Amino acid sequence: MQFPKKPPSEINSRYFKNRIEKAKDNEQMQLATRELETFHILERLSGGGFLFPQAQVTDIGCGDQFLRPEFEALGLTYSGYDVEDLDIEHDPLPLEDNSQDLIVNLALLEHLRHPENMLLESLRCLKKGGSLLIGTPNWKYSSNIFFDDYTHVKPYTPQSLRAILLDFGFGEIHDFPNLRCKGDWSYTSKNRYFWANLRPFSGNPRFSAIIPGLLKGKAKGMFVLAKKL
Repeated sequence: MQFPKKPPSEINSRYFKNRIEKAKDNEQMQLATRELETFHILERLSGGGFLFPQAQVTDIGCGDQFLRPEFEALGLTYSGYDVEDLDIEHDPLPLEDNSQDLIVNLALLEHLRHPENMLLESLRCLKKGGSLLIGTPNWKYSSNIFFDDYTHVKPYTPQSLRAILLDFGFGEIHDFPNLRCKGDWSYTSKNRYFWANLRPFSGNPRFSAIIPGLLKGKAKGMFVLAKKL
């Protein structure tokens, strides 16, 4: 059996375009508030300082930019880029050097065979003291399902992600389970990843009604915050 031969870039573009279209019709827009509340927690626990009025925020792999309204409601300036805008494995970000306070990429890193360009471009564009916020699966707790998504190509653990960030010049690195709206202990305890894998994913009762059953499973991923020193 022969499969149609399409360039990898075309296949990836089609995949992510479909994902973006689905996002427009599902609960993702409603979850933006929940994401931002979680970012506030991570900012505080990491000694951050990036969710302030007039901060410059870039969202790489932004999909339908569902986070834009929440960032802009805080008075931040938001820019979002996805596969239709650039190839983050090869292209430069269309941003000035030392211009960004926060660069976000959620569910992006695991799709990149070569993350070097994204990391170097993020470092170039961040201001001194600016933060890179990454959300990606934690291989230790997602290995049994990681490749169920055929576009996943590169897994990470907290240790390996910390190592690559250090190698590319980042510092003050903090890693947390990708829980949402939990208490501090859930993010900072010694065995936080083990307990996160046993606990429900939902957090704040305000969001229980809008969180789909799929997202009420266990936390198998991580958030990592790193600074440009």
